[in-house]
Amino acid sequence: MKNKFTFQHFIIILAFISCFFGVYSFLNAKMPDLIRYIAIAIFSICVTYLYMIKIGNHNQKRLEWLEGRLKLWNSISYRVKKAGETSFTKLPIGIIVYNENHIIEWANNYAKEIFMSPLIERKIELLSSDLYTKIKLLTEFDTTIYGRTYKCQVFPQDNIIYLIDKTESTEIEKKYRSRMLALGILSLDNLDQALSSLDPQERASQISNIIGILSEWAERKQINLRGYSEAQYLLIMDHSQLQILMKDSFTILEEVKNYCVKEGLRITASIGIACEDVPADQLFELTEQQLEMAVNRGGNQCAVSIDGNITYYGAKTTSIETRSPVFVRVKAETLAEMITNASKVYIMSHNDMDSDSFGSCLAACKLASALNKEAKIIFDPDSIDDTIANIYKIIQQEYVTILDYLLHPREALNKIDDDTLLIIVDTQYQHLLINEKVFKKAKKIAVIDHHRRNNDAIKNYQFLYTQSSSSSTVELIVEMFQFLDVDIDITPIEATWMLMGVIVDTNNLMYRVSYRTFNVLSVLQKYGAEMPKVQRFLRENFDEYVKRMTILNNLEIIDNNYGIALCSDDIYPRAFLAKIADNIISVNNIKAAFSIGRIDENEIGISARSLDEVNVQVLMEEFGGGGHFNNAAAQIKDTTIEDVRLSLIEKLKKIDDGRMGTMKIILTKDIKGKGQKGDIIDIPAGHANFLLRSDQAILATAENIKQLENKKLEEKAADERLRNEMLDLKDFIEKNPIKIGVRVGKEGKLFGSVSSKQIIEEFKNAYGIMLDKRKMLHDKDIDALGSYEIPIQLHKDVTAQIKLHVVEKQ
Repeated sequence: MKNKFTFQHFIIILAFISCFFGVYSFLNAKMPDLIRYIAIAIFSICVTYLYMIKIGNHNQKRLEWLEGRLKLWNSISYRVKKAGETSFTKLPIGIIVYNENHIIEWANNYAKEIFMSPLIERKIELLSSDLYTKIKLLTEFDTTIYGRTYKCQVFPQDNIIYLIDKTESTEIEKKYRSRMLALGILSLDNLDQALSSLDPQERASQISNIIGILSEWAERKQINLRGYSEAQYLLIMDHSQLQILMKDSFTILEEVKNYCVKEGLRITASIGIACEDVPADQLFELTEQQLEMAVNRGGNQCAVSIDGNITYYGAKTTSIETRSPVFVRVKAETLAEMITNASKVYIMSHNDMDSDSFGSCLAACKLASALNKEAKIIFDPDSIDDTIANIYKIIQQEYVTILDYLLHPREALNKIDDDTLLIIVDTQYQHLLINEKVFKKAKKIAVIDHHRRNNDAIKNYQFLYTQSSSSSTVELIVEMFQFLDVDIDITPIEATWMLMGVIVDTNNLMYRVSYRTFNVLSVLQKYGAEMPKVQRFLRENFDEYVKRMTILNNLEIIDNNYGIALCSDDIYPRAFLAKIADNIISVNNIKAAFSIGRIDENEIGISARSLDEVNVQVLMEEFGGGGHFNNAAAQIKDTTIEDVRLSLIEKLKKIDDGRMGTMKIILTKDIKGKGQKGDIIDIPAGHANFLLRSDQAILATAENIKQLENKKLEEKAADERLRNEMLDLKDFIEKNPIKIGVRVGKEGKLFGSVSSKQIIEEFKNAYGIMLDKRKMLHDKDIDALGSYEIPIQLHKDVTAQIKLHVVEKQ
């Protein structure tokens, strides 16, 4: 390198010398031309040499750089290849390649470990039906394989599946959710009024007994119960405990009701529960809202909100009257103050306006007018039922001054302002209103209704007065009259129309009638209401009567308890369906009546009635409708009458009927359809005497009941010990899965099947515990690979799930 460097310097010096002589020869004419040419030639040779040296050095550096890059790429490709080999063979990522027939062509070792199978030439459908279904529909999803959860990514264009184990993160998520706080408030409805007639000692005794029932239930369900008044108790639990209560359908409601019925107390329990990942103060507010919902729906039920999804339980009895004169007075004064502070008052009801909605609109209008406020009823002649249509014709002919009360929705929409009070009567739901645009424009809203409330009800109100125990909305408004220090001017015909609202909604004073109803009737009578006129307004024409009788002639009786009438495929008014249901419920031994008919081209209506044994409101809510305990309806779109009938029958079969009797006995043997040994039942005297004579029962005397209670206490203690033991066994069973290997053909089909006997024997071999095969709630042999949860009844209150993995025998 040193010689090369020196030679280059020599060439540079030589180039300068030759350049000098060349220039000098041009300046000095005496110099020979030969020297000039020699100088130029030497200079050219030196420059050419230096240029070639520079090009050579550049190429040499370029060659060295390329050699370095080649070595680097060789190293990277080797490492990438090793990384690929490692991911295919060693990393915890399952990789499956399959063909268009969903038969596995290749799988890495980890995928084989996941499925505990060689996998090659196996059908995915036979390995996991869940995976097979999802890969045809989704590209990313979660699936469970042999008790573990995997995130799956599918590349359908290449027929490749990647599986990544996410069991730990899933378990953490489940554990977090199961520990999510749930708060509840249990309220004893009507407690003060029910105990008001008792002396202090008896009152304290009854409250103590009820608290004992609540405490025992809370201890049994492992929830924290804390009382902050005689009537209300705080429930503290987590999500997992709430799920157990929901599965049990909140039996505490029945326990409280049964005790109070036995003691002759009109007390029920209402519960509101909320479970959501929000701060504690917000969670408590949600809990209070659910309790309010349960109470407004009539009490004796539970409203549960989980992440905003609300479910109802209970509601197996009619509502208990909880209004007191003070309560009504406060409501009346609050409403009067809102009316006084408003610029004007508009009253609106539901579409297809009926007698109660028209009567209550009229009552609210007269109340506002008495307070010197301009009041109008939002009235649409195209959205009223036949009865109100007849009344409207009479108004146009004979009572034209009443037309001044009525305002079309279009006109109301133009005139309403921010200070207008909109009073909504006889409904609580936006989608049922005569005009939703008026509601959306209103800034001040009051709601008065006698229907049960649910989570779809209007929430942006400034005043709410709902009482599902009331006969009608007319009753709620007219009852306020006596607490206002103003004269309310009502004409006899207006009072008659208000009376008609009460009569229609109670089916001639048959449903939800209390002493308050009769007080309101007496008030209306003082204003000149006439019952004969009401009956004339409600009369039907001859053709309608014939149609109704024809339909009733084909009445279908289900289980000797339920009457279902199907109308022809014509379109009928809702009031017509209601009349049919009213007729059916008057038939002896009918517990619930239903009429089903078409009310629009694409809509089927159901009208439901009951007396005091079946909550038809809950039934109708399952169809998307609602109403009262014994008077409800629903409308179902895009279906047929027959489909609705079949769906109704299916729901009716789930109802648990109760029976009343005339003689109280204690069963000494299990009697099918009556009860179990030790049950105290009321049955007809004839049947009771037969059971006594045949030694299947004894009289429910005080002494016999006391002996029975002592025996039950002993049995209860023994049963509690057994239950705790079975709970421990349940935890052990569910934490310890078993694996049974079976021979599998090339396409994944099993040779034979896995029987209950094999499952029991495998559990004994694995853990040394012998389970009772007869207690297994799974009567079919298993003939496919996969994970299964086999239920086994350890105790009447304890069911465990045996986790079974059926894998391919290697």
